[in-house]
Amino acid sequence: MDRRALLSGKFTEDTLNLSNSEHSVYAYAKLLGSTDNAMVHFSLEGTIFALLPNGAKPFIGFQAMLKGVWKKHGQNSFQHISYETGFFHPLDSREHIEIFENPITNQSNQLSQIRGGPYENIIKPKQHDWVVSGDDVWIQEPNPRIGYFGSGETNNKNKQTAFANTIFQGKLSQLNDESSIAPSMMTYNYVSPWYPFFEMDNVEGKMYWQAVGKKTQSWSDIPTSMQEFLTTTQNNYFESTNPWTERTSTLKHFRQSSKKDKIRP
Repeated sequence: MDRRALLSGKFTEDTLNLSNSEHSVYAYAKLLGSTDNAMVHFSLEGTIFALLPNGAKPFIGFQAMLKGVWKKHGQNSFQHISYETGFFHPLDSREHIEIFENPITNQSNQLSQIRGGPYENIIKPKQHDWVVSGDDVWIQEPNPRIGYFGSGETNNKNKQTAFANTIFQGKLSQLNDESSIAPSMMTYNYVSPWYPFFEMDNVEGKMYWQAVGKKTQSWSDIPTSMQEFLTTTQNNYFESTNPWTERTSTLKHFRQSSKKDKIRP
């Protein structure tokens, strides 16, 4: 393979070989982010299902905006810093809500925003597990998790498990072209204990988060409901490469917000 093409992340149809670790890391970066210094976003729309002993029931909707800040990191590697933000909405609308009328407990819940990052990763050459069918290509990212899911870590005696799996789908022909960013579709699946703001500690079951979305570079391609949410709550999020500095998560953000509410006069 032409060395200049490899360093720039440019391939032709007869040179991209996903079984080669250096080719694979460039294809990975191009599908999930960029092979150049760039910022990319994924816009997601999803539903949370309540997994109860008597079956699964649609519970609440959510929208999320994922941000990835990609940079070249030495030879054949990339630095990736990610953020996420979003909100919950009723099943029958896309309106951002802060109070949720819980159909399972018949109680009103004060919701948190969806929040995460910054998470930093260094992506080095490796043979990723690609699935290829014709011009379609997929890669999945399973992520088992363990931690405290209650309203406060000090109130949790035992850690609990969760599992997320993210699938990215694109086109081989677009991974082979000379652009640094390839279009990508995303499917997100996540099984977790009840999040504390739903106040369901005494309810047997779990949450199943399911969402689909795509990579987007234009503000105009974002759903109007997400535009309104960002404009009113985080108006620098889409343009900023560093929308906040302290690492957080949806659970941590909720716990910190709850503490602030308790100390208000």
